Amino acid sequence: MIGFFLGLGLMCASTLMYEIVLTRLLSVICWYYLAFVSVSMAMFGMTAGALLVQLRPALFEAGQVARRMAQAAFAMAVSMPIVLVIMFAIPLDVSFALQTLCSFLIFCFVIAVPFFFAGIVVCLSLTRTKAAIGRIYFADLAGAAAGCFASLILMRLIDAPSAVLAISALVFLSASLYAKFAGQPQLQRRSHVWAAVLVVLAGLNATTIHGIQPIWSKGRLDPRTDILYETWNPISRVRVVAPKMEEGHVGPNSPPVWREVVYIDIDNDAATGIYRYYGDLRDVDFLRYDVSSLGARIRAGGSAAIIGVGGGRDVMSCALFGFHRIVGIEINSAIANIFSRRMAWYSGFDKIPNFELHVDEGRSYLTRSHEKFDLIEATLVDTWAATAAGAMALTENSLYSLDGWRVFYDHLKPGGVIAFSRWNHKPDFHESTRLFSLAYATLLSEGVQHPEKQLAMIGQLELATVLTSNQPFSPQDLEKIKTTAKDLDYQILYLPGEDLPMLQLDPVLQAHSLQDLAALSSRNYFDLSPPTDASPYFFSFVRFHAIPGILEIPGVDLRALFPLMYLAIFMFVAFILVAVTILWPARRWTRSRQGSGRAPAGAILYFIGIGLGFMLAEMGMMQQLSIFLGQPIYSLAVVLAGLILFAGLGSLASDRMPLNSDMKSRAPALFSALVLGAYSLAVLPSIHAAVGGVLWQRVAVSLALVAPCGFMMGFCFPVGLRWESELGQEGNLPWMWALNGAASVLASFIAIAISTETSIRACVLTGAACYALGGLFLSRKTSSSLAPSAPSSEASTVHAR
Repeated sequence: MIGFFLGLGLMCASTLMYEIVLTRLLSVICWYYLAFVSVSMAMFGMTAGALLVQLRPALFEAGQVARRMAQAAFAMAVSMPIVLVIMFAIPLDVSFALQTLCSFLIFCFVIAVPFFFAGIVVCLSLTRTKAAIGRIYFADLAGAAAGCFASLILMRLIDAPSAVLAISALVFLSASLYAKFAGQPQLQRRSHVWAAVLVVLAGLNATTIHGIQPIWSKGRLDPRTDILYETWNPISRVRVVAPKMEEGHVGPNSPPVWREVVYIDIDNDAATGIYRYYGDLRDVDFLRYDVSSLGARIRAGGSAAIIGVGGGRDVMSCALFGFHRIVGIEINSAIANIFSRRMAWYSGFDKIPNFELHVDEGRSYLTRSHEKFDLIEATLVDTWAATAAGAMALTENSLYSLDGWRVFYDHLKPGGVIAFSRWNHKPDFHESTRLFSLAYATLLSEGVQHPEKQLAMIGQLELATVLTSNQPFSPQDLEKIKTTAKDLDYQILYLPGEDLPMLQLDPVLQAHSLQDLAALSSRNYFDLSPPTDASPYFFSFVRFHAIPGILEIPGVDLRALFPLMYLAIFMFVAFILVAVTILWPARRWTRSRQGSGRAPAGAILYFIGIGLGFMLAEMGMMQQLSIFLGQPIYSLAVVLAGLILFAGLGSLASDRMPLNSDMKSRAPALFSALVLGAYSLAVLPSIHAAVGGVLWQRVAVSLALVAPCGFMMGFCFPVGLRWESELGQEGNLPWMWALNGAASVLASFIAIAISTETSIRACVLTGAACYALGGLFLSRKTSSSLAPSAPSSEASTVHAR
């Protein structure tokens, strides 16, 4: 039996590793916010696999179970490299043609195939073997939780495509252990051989940039030429392209310059340039003409904190203006390694006086630091992927929230300045306007009576810089800004005492409270309200109700609608897959069973309710904790590990719970609603108190927040199955299983819509309401429903989630 337990642990670990690595691949192929697609398709595939076990019992008779587990594990291992290659060959982008729907449908179906075989293996392991259930659950949960964290380690060692090949090797090892348990020596040997082959392939693929790699990215063909260096880590794929000479003007009044630059490309769409620097600041003198250097100009000679060092443009600007101390904070270790080590000879960062680098998340670093600065600066800190389509849940940057800006404000010296630069695209200017709204809200939240005196907004071409000070700008500051704007042909978009040429800012300036600013979310077609940690979607400018009006705006950038288009298409595709492969087969099977009868309405509502509730809570936790942990993929791994572990323990503990009354059968769902309500109240104060901790401390706090919710929610599915068995509804249990799985798949899309339209707390509370309603509507025991007690039905990892 040791081989069985090891095989199950490896299977569960590999499944979670594949899910998390798939999220990283989706960030390159599509966009950052599509992490929820991997979660949804994992639920879909595993539910379909587990349901097959229930609907086709002849395939899984007692004498065949061990062999079927080994075969399904082998099939999963074989499918993973094939799925990888096919996935990379499918271009995904939005086009107003039916073929778009077909592409998304094929893509979703393909990536779900390995999860389908995993669902078969896990379901059989948990429900059709004779081992002690406690030991089975321990192997299941330990493997799944370990896989979440192992995926992050693996992606630090090799690229994501090679990681999928390595995970396939692990699944082959799992298949070999299952084959040994089943007494299938030929399949065992074959699995060993293929595991070795996949390890070699993973190693070879990791050593070349021309192996199995995404060729379609963000809807465009990636030629993979002129690459000097490419590396992956859990949060990005970073490549360095060959240096080139650029001729250009920073602004209309800047002198023409030839400059040699090496571009760092992030996930195939964002880029930051490193300019060749040998220690002579005259080589980068053109940077003083850029509007993003205005903050450094008016606080010349001071101390600066640069959030998002990137290629070093802001650092060089501060050096040009004589700053005596420059602290660079870069969250991406791969980028920091490029400019500080691999290309240090080119970047010349070691020749910048008084510069020190910290690889950390900006908000977390400043929270821990007691140092105050004359300037805190960030220029276009995000990826273009996030700017173009980053409205969805797992994208947002904690730097663009009111709570984050209050941290920055608290770290300014008297008269210090926060200088953030964002795009100022015509005709709606919604991005720069919302940044101005965020700055204005920060001052109001700090009790400033006249915030308009401590703000300035200056534009240059399609870039705008917002300056926010903790004191009113002095006459000398205002004169310097006006003189600089005149000399360098900047546009004064807002300056105290000057006319207001940018009328989009007027609603912000008319606000007298944070409530007035919050009302800007629905005043116009675009949401201009200041984001907070409760709704941290700075780049989510569009609400569903505003789409018709936005389409009528001449020249509007339709990329602002891409997130909603992707959400709608993926949700429709998921609905088709769920209806065809889960709901329809399950319903047909149920109706074909003699004497099964119609499923009680209360049971239907209960299983739909807990399916929706679990995923709404899970997605809400991922969204909220991504602000805390600094990266969406860390949040994904931590929340999955925590929920799977503690929900599984809750499922196991539920077997000891007697079900001798209606109230006891309802109690888990009702208590889950209460626990989720408590979580929604506690999560923001907890993460604000602990945001200054290092990563492992923030992970521990996150797990502490997730654990009680997971444990309580883990009771609901197995208790519901046992209760319906008590009521004589065994024939309808596969139908209940299918409804629960279908609700879970679709809930991830619903969660995104609720969070972006309202708040993350509303998403979690909606999940709590689903649990409460499910508990209230659960079938009651009547004299006509009494039946002999059926054996307990164990819930697999699929439904522990």
